[in-house]
Amino acid sequence: MHQAQRSKIPRAQGVTPPDDVRQALGALVSAIGERAALERLNISRQTLARVTGGLPVRVGTLAQVRQQLQASAQKGGANHGNG
Repeated sequence: MHQAQRSKIPRAQGVTPPDDVRQALGALVSAIGERAALERLNISRQTLARVTGGLPVRVGTLAQVRQQLQASAQKGGANHGNG
């Protein structure tokens, strides 16, 4: 996955999610739906919206999203889960 860059939005704190993370998250939501993606990744709806929208998030938040996306991919795709 690509390196995150410091946000260029004035007074914004955090990093801008790279395109590959945004696309992977969007693909997961398209495949299994928003609610299932939120549960699988253990993130808030606000975090989902910020990452997919390319808005700055904290470095630790981005690291968690990346880790959960990788774990989700290793589990075997969209049909694995509680729902």
